[in-house]
Amino acid sequence: MIEAQSEPSVAILHDRFPGLGGGETFAIEAARVLDGPIYTMYVAPETDIPEDVSIVPIHQSKYTNGLSGRLLEWQNEGMNPLETLSVALDMTDAHPDLTEYDVVLSSAPLSKNYVPSSDQRIVHYPHSPPRWLYDLYRDRMDALDYPIVRMALKWYAKVWRSLDKEANDYVDTFVANSELIEERIERYYDRDAKVVYPPVTGDWRNQGDDGYFVTWSRLAPEKRIDLIAEAFTELDERLVIAGDGEQRKKIESIACGQDNIEVRGYVEDIESLVANATAVVYAPKQEDFGLVGAEALSAGKPLIGVNEGFTKYQVDPGVTGLRFGPSASSLREAVRAFDAEDFDSTVIQSAAERYRYDKFESDLRSVVYQSV
Repeated sequence: MIEAQSEPSVAILHDRFPGLGGGETFAIEAARVLDGPIYTMYVAPETDIPEDVSIVPIHQSKYTNGLSGRLLEWQNEGMNPLETLSVALDMTDAHPDLTEYDVVLSSAPLSKNYVPSSDQRIVHYPHSPPRWLYDLYRDRMDALDYPIVRMALKWYAKVWRSLDKEANDYVDTFVANSELIEERIERYYDRDAKVVYPPVTGDWRNQGDDGYFVTWSRLAPEKRIDLIAEAFTELDERLVIAGDGEQRKKIESIACGQDNIEVRGYVEDIESLVANATAVVYAPKQEDFGLVGAEALSAGKPLIGVNEGFTKYQVDPGVTGLRFGPSASSLREAVRAFDAEDFDSTVIQSAAERYRYDKFESDLRSVVYQSV
């Protein structure tokens, strides 16, 4: 009689928890699906961690307390070179308990630096190869005004690119969050990847049309919320902007004096705001996956999305929404051409079936368990 094999033990290794962004939310959902703990360098104070998930901070005091904490916490979401290097080095041996697991799911780029034991398998879900090293490299260099600084950062990037590719040797299986990232992994790493879409969670629904367009995300330059606001300054349509971040003051200044543009800041019940919207507008720069787009479709709302990145894959023109070029004038043309009666919310929601939680659960387990 053949005994049934037990499922492998799995731990999730995530770079850091500076808050609850998309990467951290993925790590939490992966921990739930795979019934494993999350190991991470640190959890920022006041981060609201769900009670049903076990998180083990590896070097909490180093990154949050004392002199080292003050040095490392500045711009700690990947913009502090010292903190980034420190996390990468600490990841190499990470936590001694990790060696007891059959599989380590490394989530986010720096966790790839973990050196596994000889009988462990590493499944790496990077969300994207580090964009500042690859597809956004020229954009970041062009934004620098001082030749000496530019030269120093070129050398810094060259060193990091070598370290990043060296860490690929530890990875047994790459997993991409979209076909776009699958292409990047093949292009920059020369490795195949399996696609597992992140799950859409929350009460996304369609409750009608109260006559306003909506956009939401972190208010950062790469999300181009300022472009959307600028476009609507010359439109008669209402726009509601939800979210907070470094560009909030700039966006508020654009909206100042515009009766049709409302900047609400962080909105806790974003699902209800979207449920009553006419359509969702989304304009990120070369988005890796685009949870906002997936959530919009899950709510049955047409997506007016930029013709870039994975967003263009989420928009089936005339079926799930409309595409526009990365300019305010192109967006204005799309909004003027938009007619809500051309779209069926049921058809749109059917296009979002690929983002269902149960599909994410099945696909992630399949990839991780088959790695052993």
